Amino acid sequence: MSEQHHSAIRREVADYMYLVATRNRAGIEAKASEFIGSLENHTDPEILGLCHFVRGITHFFNNRYHEASEDFNKIFDLPHDLPEIWGIAHMGLGFNHRSEGHLDQAVIHLFSAVELIDKYGEFKKFIAYCYQSLGEIHTTINEYELAIHYFTDAYTSSVDDVDQSAYFRYHMGLGGCYLKMKSYEKSQQHLVMALEVKDRPLPIIARAKNDLGILYLETKDYANAKKTLLNCLTIREANGLEDAASTTMTALAEVYLETNQLEEARQLLTRAMTIVTKYQTKWKKIQVLKLLARLHATTGQFAQAVDYFEQYITLYDEIKGEQERNILKFKNAQIETQKQVISDKHTQLAATLEEIKRLKVNRKAVISSWITIILLVIVSEQFLDPLIENYAYNQLLSLLAKAGIALLFKPIDGLYEKILWNKAIRKVT
Repeated sequence: MSEQHHSAIRREVADYMYLVATRNRAGIEAKASEFIGSLENHTDPEILGLCHFVRGITHFFNNRYHEASEDFNKIFDLPHDLPEIWGIAHMGLGFNHRSEGHLDQAVIHLFSAVELIDKYGEFKKFIAYCYQSLGEIHTTINEYELAIHYFTDAYTSSVDDVDQSAYFRYHMGLGGCYLKMKSYEKSQQHLVMALEVKDRPLPIIARAKNDLGILYLETKDYANAKKTLLNCLTIREANGLEDAASTTMTALAEVYLETNQLEEARQLLTRAMTIVTKYQTKWKKIQVLKLLARLHATTGQFAQAVDYFEQYITLYDEIKGEQERNILKFKNAQIETQKQVISDKHTQLAATLEEIKRLKVNRKAVISSWITIILLVIVSEQFLDPLIENYAYNQLLSLLAKAGIALLFKPIDGLYEKILWNKAIRKVT
């Protein structure tokens, strides 16, 4: 198969990934079966890897995380000379682990993806997706400066933002980050800017509305919180986004708790618990357990409240503590690797500079030595030779004098080199 054909298929895969990113269920369902069918009959390793990726990302979209991981991992059985295909497999696993709540594993895979994907190739947009996901992960673990850094990287790496998708993601990410920081004015500003982007698919709009609803909840504007979150939940359920819907259910349940609509809160939390248990999304389960403890304490069911609260504390400590330690360990390893690279480069540079200085010194010393010898010869011709001729009348003495001058070249050169080298060292130190 020609490189041109490979390139065309890679572009199709990139377009399919964009379709998945828009959460356009109808479009994904229409494309997936036909697209996978066109890829799966190939024996070419690269096309086979792309087929595994398309299968995996389709499973991921449908919240079939176990099947998605299986398909992404099959790519690593392919030859090592397909770095970009390995890169997109890492990206898929990063998304998958993040949705499952394994944030430490997600970070490792997303960094691997960024390193392997060619930023000028057909999958260049995938780098922006990785940075966006890294930003959202760091928002979750309260590393806000890094989160903002990654959201900015995601936006600046999207050079051809024709439909303002990157602009939307950028402001949505910052809106969510500032929300976690309790900077409500900045958060609302960015979320409104995201929602002002025209022609966004409803499932994507729902994400920004979910965060806006939480903002209203935290600022105690319960009427707007309820209205916004109900609208978001309707969109997500209508589009079959069950996992995402559980997030909105949890936020809406908290609104109901605040407004003393306890039965409505109970119903939503029961539904949310069913979903998070089904998909094993641990970070979401933490929030559901916390609200269930609060609900049962409010209704006087203290034994159940204590049970839920203990489950919440156990899961929170297990996941947050372990994952943040793993992320820190990974980043420290990265920092040490970068330090070693910098140290090696510094050593190489220092050696190069020393060599350059030595060459410069040697060249200057040689030039200075030649000038000195020429001057000595001139002095010999003008003053010494006449003296020899007048008093000694001996050509042999004149030749011996010139030979002596010539023999002085090496000692003079060494003297100049030493003087110039010491001068160069003093400048550096």
